[in-house]
Amino acid sequence: MNHLLKLAGCSSVILSTSLVTTSAHSETHRTLVEVPVTTVEPVVRVVTHKIPHETCRDERVRVEHASRSRSATPSILGALIGGAVAGSLGHNSRAQPAIAVAGAVLGASVGSDVSRSKHRRHYYVNEQRCEIDYELRDEENIIGYRVGYLYGDNIYHTQTRDHPGDTIKLRVELSPAD
Repeated sequence: MNHLLKLAGCSSVILSTSLVTTSAHSETHRTLVEVPVTTVEPVVRVVTHKIPHETCRDERVRVEHASRSRSATPSILGALIGGAVAGSLGHNSRAQPAIAVAGAVLGASVGSDVSRSKHRRHYYVNEQRCEIDYELRDEENIIGYRVGYLYGDNIYHTQTRDHPGDTIKLRVELSPAD
């Protein structure tokens, strides 16, 4: 970046290129001077990247396979046993037929459950389970430079896109103070 400075009186300045322009309407003179750089600091922008990583592992999983029994024998046998036991418990009672029926229903249910549990098979398989994890990675980018330079007896600062080196050029405008 070039800076435009107005000077009334200038102390020691190194002249590199001189472009003097005189206008008929004003007494303004423009010139380029090269002055020493005193400090250069990079201007840094930090950008954080979120990088995905897939992590997979094998996991042993139990698979249950229930085969249905097509035989009604366990349910019938359970009903007969349940009805007989309940009927003998309720003999000499007016409720004996109802107790026998309840015993038969309960016996049929027990027989069916026992049959199903005997026909249940299981086996193990390995399944792959995957998860996405993220790694945060910072990246520093230099987007310019903060430059200090000496002009006359003062130090000024500016920001440039590129590293200036040991000197920096200034555009100076000279005009009368009146």
